[in-house]
Amino acid sequence: MAWAPKALITVPTYWTFPEGEGGKERAYYDHPTPLNYEGTLARLLESLQGLKGLDFGVFVLAATTAPELGAAAERKVEVLISPFRNSFPIACFGEKDLTFLWERLQGLGFIRDFFSLQGYGNVRNLQLAITQGLGAEAMVSLDDDEVVADPDFLAKALEFLGEQFGEWKVLGKGGFYLDEKGHKLPPAERPFGEDGGNLFARKFSIMQEALRELEGRPGRLVETCAVYGGNMVIHGDLFREVPFDLNIPRGEDIDYVLNARLKGFRFFFDKELAVVHLPPPTRDHLKEDVVRFIYERLKLEAAPGAVGLEPVTVEELDPYPGAFLRRGLDEEAREALGERGLPQGIVEEAVAFSKRALASFLEFWRHWPQVMEAVGEDAGLREHLCRKLGL
Repeated sequence: MAWAPKALITVPTYWTFPEGEGGKERAYYDHPTPLNYEGTLARLLESLQGLKGLDFGVFVLAATTAPELGAAAERKVEVLISPFRNSFPIACFGEKDLTFLWERLQGLGFIRDFFSLQGYGNVRNLQLAITQGLGAEAMVSLDDDEVVADPDFLAKALEFLGEQFGEWKVLGKGGFYLDEKGHKLPPAERPFGEDGGNLFARKFSIMQEALRELEGRPGRLVETCAVYGGNMVIHGDLFREVPFDLNIPRGEDIDYVLNARLKGFRFFFDKELAVVHLPPPTRDHLKEDVVRFIYERLKLEAAPGAVGLEPVTVEELDPYPGAFLRRGLDEEAREALGERGLPQGIVEEAVAFSKRALASFLEFWRHWPQVMEAVGEDAGLREHLCRKLGL
């Protein structure tokens, strides 16, 4: 019988052209690692050696900014994970595994490019598919720029999962990011203007306000409309129904919580669940933020007329991301883009993109449960993934 862990830890890694060589990047990531650098993955894996109490496996995904980098990224990850094979079951999921998955799905009549290793949403969906393919109860998502300092992290991650909590089942959870001194913080980003008057310049402060509001509510587990992708736990009963949006340029973690809300699910914030977040310097991402918030606003507007989706009010998403999903967003975005010397026409482009993207995503979503069912029932895929883990 194939091994089926209670939890699968999945770690996306993002790779780009070696420094100094250049190349056309076709997928955007906040801080991809050049292939001639080691990156931070080994530091995370070293910290996982301290986890105790539960059986788990680790899959590291080799994502790239361009498809032609896939083989090199896979080789890089294989080298980085090799020293940890004696500590816990660990494997790389790369372009060869993606091709294997494509072939299995094509044999069942599904389209070849349903999954991809380019783009945040696509990579996150592969994290869910690998978890489903192994028959694990839950997917625990960590990012490679983190350290897990709590030996009981995994036990806490799975605590309450699948249980009834008030009116809702706990099928999605998140927790804190800590800095190197143990302080709780939003992702380390300071938009232009140092929290000036513009909405986008106040993003960091708005996220801090959201964290303070969560901390101020009584109890360990509180309902939330925002979690971090690097400290995210999703039960199979949720991820078999709700995919990540493959069109979202960034912020796919918070967008996933919105997708879950549109299907009637709730996410919870666990105040005892934390990872240390040590990100390298990030790129500027104002343009991507403008696009994603305009797109998510359209999701809210379209939900009442979409089959199978429940209406969600913007007030339910306050203070973050709700502050960015109201009328007036376009004007704030134009002002912010102008202050950064970026074309204000990005706003109109984002509106047009959002209409196309939403139609595409709703069609993708329609097929998602059937694809996940096929992935979960494919004995050949499970055997392949177990063999990769050395089991």
